[in-house]
Amino acid sequence: MNFRKQRKSNSFLIIFLLSLILNLFISGGFFVKYSFAYNSGSSSVERIFDSIKSGVVHIEVLGYARLKNGAIMPEEDIGTGFFINKNGYILTNFHVIGNAGKIFISFLKYKNIRASVVGTDPMSDIAVIHINPAGKIIKPLTLGDSNDLRVGERVIAVGNPYNLYQTVTTGIISGLKRSLFFPSARFYGNIIQTDAAINPGNSGGPLVDYNGRVIGINTAKLANNAQNIGFAIPIDLAKRDIPELIKYGRVIRPWLGVEAIKLTKSVAVLLGIKHVDKGLLIEKVFPNSPASAAGLVAGNKIIAMKNINYIIGGDIITRLNGKKVYSFSRLEKLISSFLPGQIITLKIHRGKIVKFVKVRLASVPSGLS
Repeated sequence: MNFRKQRKSNSFLIIFLLSLILNLFISGGFFVKYSFAYNSGSSSVERIFDSIKSGVVHIEVLGYARLKNGAIMPEEDIGTGFFINKNGYILTNFHVIGNAGKIFISFLKYKNIRASVVGTDPMSDIAVIHINPAGKIIKPLTLGDSNDLRVGERVIAVGNPYNLYQTVTTGIISGLKRSLFFPSARFYGNIIQTDAAINPGNSGGPLVDYNGRVIGINTAKLANNAQNIGFAIPIDLAKRDIPELIKYGRVIRPWLGVEAIKLTKSVAVLLGIKHVDKGLLIEKVFPNSPASAAGLVAGNKIIAMKNINYIIGGDIITRLNGKKVYSFSRLEKLISSFLPGQIITLKIHRGKIVKFVKVRLASVPSGLS
């Protein structure tokens, strides 16, 4: 008897719950909320892509590569870029067009338009190229602000990976202030890490926020076997350099004019340096450089230690304007905060003597930039 009452009670409860759910669906409660959440996410990406796709271009590069045996082979590469104004200027990566013989641009209904190089900066891996804008519909992208980015912020990458025209990938900002080093480019604690898929062909394309503003330039994937680890150059770095690239064809950077190696306690012991064990040992001073004009001394004796050749006898830099110098990348980073023509003070050790040397920085010669 109690079992039958329990079953009857459960039946009434089930009928009541089903009736309640049905009423909510009829009134639009559950259905409207679910539908809105789903459509708002998908339509956001679609809306953003529609607003920027006409400003993203496909880049085809024709050039030549020299093989180890000296033979020259034709080479073809692809990449991405985007318009930064209505005058036909396009921002991309230097490594996309660095070895170009001919550059062709495609966007919207326009195919294989010849482009020319305006300015390049290998150190920041950015370049500006240009097409004749006459008679063409050009919609430049809006450049945002990369200084206020937050880890976890949603982003969208647009590019042409593996020649798949205008591919869209989504993700988040996975990290900030990363360091990344290429053969020519050096980023000291300012690169953006994202899990939005970035593959060959994406290079030079925009990384945009959910307002459709460019916050980075897609530039690299960590490694072939790495998953969801991509990098983008902060757009603020590019915004700083674009005017000089257009006006001068290069970025005017400060230059000291030395080659040096990191000095550590173990290296100091190996080389018999007794009066200082941390700093930067100068191996070469470039002729006609600021360092040469200031009287900095390069090494004059080669010593081979553990299959490495060291040039000893040169000055050892330990501080720049009071800030410690412990590696060449540290020296470059400190110097990059100055302008050509400004004067810096270096603390150097020359044997037992400690000196403070004032150096007026110059701009990097075009052949070295």
